[in-house]
Order: sequence, then structure tokens, then C-alpha cells
Amino acid sequence: MNTKKILLITSDSELNGIIKISALTLTKLNCQVSIIEAVDIESAMTESASSDLSFIILDLDISNFDAADFIKKIRANTGTAGKKIISVYSGLVDLKKFHSAGCDSIMSKEEFRKVVVNILKY
Repeated sequence: MNTKKILLITSDSELNGIIKISALTLTKLNCQVSIIEAVDIESAMTESASSDLSFIILDLDISNFDAADFIKKIRANTGTAGKKIISVYSGLVDLKKFHSAGCDSIMSKEEFRKVVVNILKY
């Protein structure tokens, strides 16, 4: 069985629900997806160090979380530098700021909703 472990950093309950429903849907396709949730930078840093983590989904709309700083810390740590980071947003964000911090992919939450199953699967 194909197993993925994903760190989800969000306080958006709708986004959280969409990801969990998509993960459950994938179990029927023989792809097990484990979601680890974090809403603060300390728990996110701790969870990101997991060696079997497939990638990180980061909500740029979290108000109590400096997403650019988090991405830079991930990239600076030799144990986590290679982790894929997918960022999502709903408002206005400085995309260049997050790309230069080291984010692999940035998309609107609307775009993400359309492709979430494919992202979780591959």
C-alpha cells in the first residue's frame, strides 16, 4: 500500500475538511494518507522533522504564524531542507516573498480544491 504522511498547517476548518475528505477518498484507491495537523510554529517545526513526512501544506492565511520565516527555517535545517512545501492562500499575498523563502508551490485555495486529490496521491 502506498502511504503518505502530510503535515497540514492551517486554522481554516473548510480547508482542513476538504483535505481529510480527499484523504479518505484515496483509501479506496489503495493510497493511505496520514494527516498531521499543526496550528503554531513550534508544533509545525517539531512535526516537520519527521523522517517519513512526504510534504507540507501551509496555509498562508494563518494570522498567528509567520509563514515566510517558517519556510526559511525548514530550508535552513539540513534534516528538513528537502521537504516539499505547498502553500495555499485566499487573500492577497506577496508570491515572490514566499517563492524566495523556498516554497515549492503556491496556489489559491480555489485552485488547490480542484487538484487536492492529485496532490495527495502523487
